[in-house]
Amino acid sequence: MFGLNGQLSSYVAFLYGFSAADQYGDLARYREWLAEQLALDGSLGWPGIVLRRAFPDDSRMWDLHAERSTEQERAAISSLIQTLEEFTEAAH
Repeated sequence: MFGLNGQLSSYVAFLYGFSAADQYGDLARYREWLAEQLALDGSLGWPGIVLRRAFPDDSRMWDLHAERSTEQERAAISSLIQTLEEFTEAAH
């Protein structure tokens, strides 16, 4: 995609910008759905939840701006895309 540099943070920024048009309604539902999937409470945002799902045993990777290898960034982006697809399927 144009403007995405292979880092999860650029995908997150893109999705926040895209979803601003619907006042974050879909992202709010996505966040709630993700939190249910991992049985999480609290105010953790969807990027953090995606990272927890991608790296369940490595809390150092849960920060959106953590230093990750190219392979780890790919894993985080794959987790994002997979969860978005699952969310979309569940919504229909």
